[in-house]
Amino acid sequence: LTSLVMASSLSVWRLSLLLGLAGGVRIKLSDNAKQSNSIESHSHNAGKARTKMMAHITEYPDYYHTVESLMGELGSLSKDCAHMTITSLEQGNVSLPVLEFDVKDSSEAANGKKMNVLFYFGEHAREAISPESGLRFAKDLCYKNAETKAMAEKVLSLARIRVVPVVNPSGHKLVEQGKFCQRTNAHGVDLNRNWDEHWQASTNPETFGGASPFSEVETQLLKKDAEQNKPDVFFTIHSGTLGLFTPWAFASAPAGDDAHPILLMMKQRLHREPETKSRITEMVELLNEVDPKYCSCDAGPAGSILPYYSYGTSLDFMFDKLKVDYSFAFEIYDGNSFGGYKYSKIDPRGKGFSCLEETESHMVSDMKNDQCFAFFNPTSETDLDKTTENWSMAYLEVLEGLVQLETKHGMFLSSE
Repeated sequence: LTSLVMASSLSVWRLSLLLGLAGGVRIKLSDNAKQSNSIESHSHNAGKARTKMMAHITEYPDYYHTVESLMGELGSLSKDCAHMTITSLEQGNVSLPVLEFDVKDSSEAANGKKMNVLFYFGEHAREAISPESGLRFAKDLCYKNAETKAMAEKVLSLARIRVVPVVNPSGHKLVEQGKFCQRTNAHGVDLNRNWDEHWQASTNPETFGGASPFSEVETQLLKKDAEQNKPDVFFTIHSGTLGLFTPWAFASAPAGDDAHPILLMMKQRLHREPETKSRITEMVELLNEVDPKYCSCDAGPAGSILPYYSYGTSLDFMFDKLKVDYSFAFEIYDGNSFGGYKYSKIDPRGKGFSCLEETESHMVSDMKNDQCFAFFNPTSETDLDKTTENWSMAYLEVLEGLVQLETKHGMFLSSE
């Protein structure tokens, strides 16, 4: 999700234009209309420019969980965590476990209300670090780690958190069997392109969005669950680069070419919907606060930072169709960087590629199967632990900030 902009491509994308959505907030924008299929050569060249030697993993590491062992550990955790419950979303042979963390009768709000939060982990199969970070997050929410207990207690006093720990279990099981480049579900559909939000047909096997929106049982179940539970805040967690992103992925805020239909549409919408513009601004400001501590990466609207658009994503569906107040997509590991879970001073910016990229296949096709795992995931137990610890703390800190924002908007005020 980070901008894949390198010196050789700046003349193409001309990402020199900066637009401030509000005071102090600056995000990168292209002054051209962007097309999702027009960065193929750029992505391919970016892959050639990378120099870090990645480990070759030939078997699924035993310090990673299978879907079965992950749910076993979560089940054990719930027995010693009174405010954690486990249910499942089921249809046919598809079962998606769901965790809920809710400290009953604990709301500090004058009206007793809580902020409803929804997390998705593991939309893409090969991003095994995503469900692992969800497991660490669950442990933190159960107060199992002293360094995060106070943060978790504070968040849960005003928030109810719902977690889908593995959105794509059928694809994850293929990764467990050694298919380390597997991104889609077992049917070959990218679940993060299968949402009815500017969905487009695709022939790219990496980002094939299905025959139609919600063609997959997984997204059907998730849509129904989200509609019933009405989240105020949404997160989807990925890997393959580092970035903290907000809507929209299908378009950017208007840049230079107002005549382009998409840019004109977004300009008109932001003018017509000041509340939408305000929410995006608040998200960007919050991410800019936490970014140096946890990521040192790009932060802001995905379509504005990236030199391409992405269609049919859960990020945009939640924001536009379900009208959540705040929607985020986090990329938490770049296996080709020296920092791994946080860019270091020696890392060129924008080296990875993202859950939203339409042309991933150009780089993945150059990789052997044993290289894919290391590109998306830590390859030692120590690095795995450091990554999950870092990002679980980041989730909690962002949630603390969101509680403050919802407080400002009056969510917790008494109706009397």
